[in-house]
Amino acid sequence: MKLKLPGMLAAALVTAAVPTAIVFAQAPGPHRPGLSADARARLLDGRMAMAKTALNLTNDQLKLWAPVEQHLRATAAEREKRRAERRQEREQMRQSGAERQRPALTDRLDRASERMAQRAERMKAFAAVFKPFYASLNDEQKAVAGVVLREMRGHGGHGGRGGWRGPRWAERHGPPGGPAGAPQAPQKQ
Repeated sequence: MKLKLPGMLAAALVTAAVPTAIVFAQAPGPHRPGLSADARARLLDGRMAMAKTALNLTNDQLKLWAPVEQHLRATAAEREKRRAERRQEREQMRQSGAERQRPALTDRLDRASERMAQRAERMKAFAAVFKPFYASLNDEQKAVAGVVLREMRGHGGHGGRGGWRGPRWAERHGPPGGPAGAPQAPQKQ
């Protein structure tokens, strides 16, 4: 039996893709519960090293990068602290046997408003340290910075967990206080 070139290429691609897909499906991502705080810290170190290497920074630019990196690390430390607090809260609830009560809609709106205000403050602080660094970059470095920073922000780029997800998400999941998975009824015009 003689295989033609397109058939051989397709078979080779499938053979190569299946093991790769299995590895990626089994590998825990940066936000899956399987990663320890130490593993997340190593990932952050790697991202910082990758950013500096990819940007090919000069000595003068490295001085301006230091406050940017410090801010990113401080934000990551705050996120890790909140993660530990939530984990401890869940463990205490589990040990006491108490069921978690969903807060009232007004309380959830207040908490969401607080988180948005905190996020805005963090963004302002980041912009303050990032602008001088960004101004020092050449056009190629600016293009690379856009890619590198997009990769570093991870789930935060789309509102993150608990953040605003947009109208398409709301269409699929219903109103904030309604049952999850309940689609919105079509509006009559």
